[in-house]
Amino acid sequence: MTSPTARWAQIKALFEAVVELPAAQREAAIADAGLDDAGLTELRSLLAHHDQATGGHDFMALSAASQMSGGASDDHASEASSRSAARIGQRLGAWEIVRPVGTGGMGEVFEARRADGSYEGRAAVKLLKRGMDSAAVLRRFAQERQALARLSHPHIARLLDAGASEEGLPYFVLEFVDGQPIDLAVRGLNLEARLHLFLQLADAVAHAHRNLLVHRDLKPGNVLVDTEGQVKLLDFGIAKALDPLDGNEGNTTVGGQRPYTPNYASPEQVRGEPVSTATDIYSLGVLLYQMLTGTRPTGRNATTPQEAARCVLEDEPTKPSRLTADEAVDPQWLSTRKKLEGDLDNILLKALVKQPTERYASVDALAGDITAYLEGRPVSARPASPGYVLWKWLNRNRAPAIAAALGSLGLVTGLLATLLQGRVALALGALGLAAGLVLALVQARQAQLARDEAALSRDNATRHVVELRRLANSMVFEVNDALEQGLIEGRRQLVRAAAQSLERQAAFDQLTDNERIEMGQAWSRLARLEGHENTNNLGNVTGAQTLYDRAVGVLEPLADRQQADAKWHDAMSVALEGRVAVMRQLRRAPEAMVNLERAAHHARRAAALAPQDLNLRCHECNVLVQLTDHAYPIVRFHGLCQLDAARVHLAEVVQRSRDLVASSPEGLLVQRTQAFVMRVNAGHLAIAGRLHDAVAAELEALAVLERAIAAPGGSALRTRDFVQASIRVAITQRAAGRYEQAAAMLAPALTQGEADLQNNVADTHRQRQLVSVSQTLLDLCIHRGNEAAASAVYANARQRLPLLQPQTLADPLSKRPWEHAWMDSLQALCWARTGHVEKAQVLVAQLMLWMKQGHLRLRVDPSALDCELEANIHIARTQIAAVNGDWNEAESAAEAALERLRTMQAGRDPRDAVEAVRSWQLQVRLAQSVTGGAAGALALRTALVNGARSQQNILAHRGWVDPTERREALWLADQV
Repeated sequence: MTSPTARWAQIKALFEAVVELPAAQREAAIADAGLDDAGLTELRSLLAHHDQATGGHDFMALSAASQMSGGASDDHASEASSRSAARIGQRLGAWEIVRPVGTGGMGEVFEARRADGSYEGRAAVKLLKRGMDSAAVLRRFAQERQALARLSHPHIARLLDAGASEEGLPYFVLEFVDGQPIDLAVRGLNLEARLHLFLQLADAVAHAHRNLLVHRDLKPGNVLVDTEGQVKLLDFGIAKALDPLDGNEGNTTVGGQRPYTPNYASPEQVRGEPVSTATDIYSLGVLLYQMLTGTRPTGRNATTPQEAARCVLEDEPTKPSRLTADEAVDPQWLSTRKKLEGDLDNILLKALVKQPTERYASVDALAGDITAYLEGRPVSARPASPGYVLWKWLNRNRAPAIAAALGSLGLVTGLLATLLQGRVALALGALGLAAGLVLALVQARQAQLARDEAALSRDNATRHVVELRRLANSMVFEVNDALEQGLIEGRRQLVRAAAQSLERQAAFDQLTDNERIEMGQAWSRLARLEGHENTNNLGNVTGAQTLYDRAVGVLEPLADRQQADAKWHDAMSVALEGRVAVMRQLRRAPEAMVNLERAAHHARRAAALAPQDLNLRCHECNVLVQLTDHAYPIVRFHGLCQLDAARVHLAEVVQRSRDLVASSPEGLLVQRTQAFVMRVNAGHLAIAGRLHDAVAAELEALAVLERAIAAPGGSALRTRDFVQASIRVAITQRAAGRYEQAAAMLAPALTQGEADLQNNVADTHRQRQLVSVSQTLLDLCIHRGNEAAASAVYANARQRLPLLQPQTLADPLSKRPWEHAWMDSLQALCWARTGHVEKAQVLVAQLMLWMKQGHLRLRVDPSALDCELEANIHIARTQIAAVNGDWNEAESAAEAALERLRTMQAGRDPRDAVEAVRSWQLQVRLAQSVTGGAAGALALRTALVNGARSQQNILAHRGWVDPTERREALWLADQV
């Protein structure tokens, strides 16, 4: 199977080979390349973005006016004009095209009206051209629409709709803005007016960041100034929707090619790295540079996108005030450049630093410096030397300063006159008076500085009080109102309000290190609420990633000063561990391991610096458990196949846990941590083939957890940990062949899961727990030969879970389709075996369609569980075909199932007993699915039985299976 990295290398190589070819030759070369549909879509997307950048017809970047007069040749312009005119009156969903506005490299722009009259304002429709008519484009954009709906800001053009035309061409409908790009709009304005326009833009971008959205394509054509002088920011989310890598199975490999506008892209965008709020800050710096100087900071002479991108990576921005009159497009440049010297130079260069962590921490911080400049106050981008601060004070207080200077001048003049007239005594007196006056001025200055410092302290206190008041008001009103709509909506509003509060705090320049550490901790807590794996969260994985990145970004700059501070190490470990949880959901295993090793380092340091702090020592154990499990996951989900490394980490964490329990055996958190470590150790006993020992160890771990639950304050662990621990016991019992005990173990877990979900119906974490319990019970029904009992389990779970919506299916980050598919595949097999073949066929047809459409992500860097799910689907196919007597279909489905089982084992260590036993169990299940006495059935069943017997002989030789006890072995022995 081709890996994502190799696949992107192939696409990139083909892109470079055909990009300069004429259209006909390009198409022929693409046709000969043999790419699959997804690869063709991504390649054409890259070529479309290249064409737009090199042809000077940037569909997303040009304003309405410039698009109408755009620079295509006369023949092409005439052809495009005719084609556009033919669309007048065409319906795109509920929108009717009124007139063409312009064309570009990626498509056409039209003015449209709402045909049903439900929207009276003017709308702009952006209709993409052929090559962009991709289901992936619409799928990615559908993910953004819910997030974009949160944006309500006077300087952001609203997204109204999106869809596909009858020809399948994607289109986007936005609020129509009659204006011109901001770089053209500022011509003729003075410096202060330009800065005020920029502050409108900054406020819009900051609003989006507070709602956890990054624009990623800030450039003049996406920032228009209307006839009333108001900034309108366009195309939020469209760049992301058109990004073939973003959201594409979570793949953000550096080797991929991301669409961007080279002259305004950040260095990390050019390198193909994940974007963040720092990306927008860099692009804002480029825009502000161009607004103030008329030119760009780098790549001013670049003639190709490749050269412009190289300049972004390699060239240092020219200090704005050092530009020559020829370089700066400003007729009043000589006067303008003097105003740029100093503060504005420093502001712009800080925004344009190539390292993201060295830029402004937020857009609000950048806007704060612009405001400070306009008000004559010191800016954070410049060192606050006494001379600089005094100069700023003098500029703000010119009248008093001039009066004092004139008084001093008069005194000195009188003194000189007295000396010249020989009045030495009076001169000495005057000199003493002057000295006294100077001393008084110095003392007055010191007093003023003291008052300023006291005022700053009061400002800090006032800032905290004001912020607390704002946050309290938000809690009382906004969050309370949201809670009336349900717990999840209340939690969502809580995260939003707290994030906005932290953004405002981050914009303040005078934060202490301790305040920054606390801010990093707060970002991590919000991220956990937003989308941390295996916690009660909002399911927003990308939002969580942004917040964890902010936490790390706040904490990392303190490294030089905080190496001896346990609190800082703990905050770093928590932020990095949270980032790992997100990366694992995105299936970025190697990158996750790098961050996890860093998290473990900081956890060890924190525990060593404060050994008396049990919370830090428990956290150390938890991180080391995750390090063990990511090296070789006992849950068989996404991670690395490094069993020996996992055993080394396991030995360390077992010893840490023993030391922890010895120091505080009765602590609630200590007992919970002990149970967690014991559970992972039990999993590795099973992997080593000691299945019965593993069952005993799992039960012992559950007993420790039950003691913690029974302790004062431990009841919350029943809803948090009990269900998951019970599932682990049942799965280990299943591996050992104890199917009846496993089913009995899950009965209280099912009751607990249903009760938890009944009290929190929209909680995605509790929904996932109920799915896990139900799926395991369905699997055990098949192992026990009690398929008829499965229907009640399945119906009960389906009744409590929300229906799958199209946007959920289209969301590549959602686990819900995958989780539902587990239950559906097992229930389909149960129905096929109990005479409900039509019901089974409906489920299998749906699952096959989901697989074809990529909703289950089973072929994208598959885990063992991915392979098992697909094998179960094909086993159900085999059973249905056997019942229908379709032996060609049965043989095809059986071979597909066996292929998935081979892939399942190949992705794990060959010493893994759990994986080998599981593969054998499913091979027997597959053989049992071929029923009937027809010749076709006998031949296929014989082949499958012989394969399962061969596998059983290996397991028996290793001592992993007892052929005299196992239900599967006894069935195989009965087959002739």
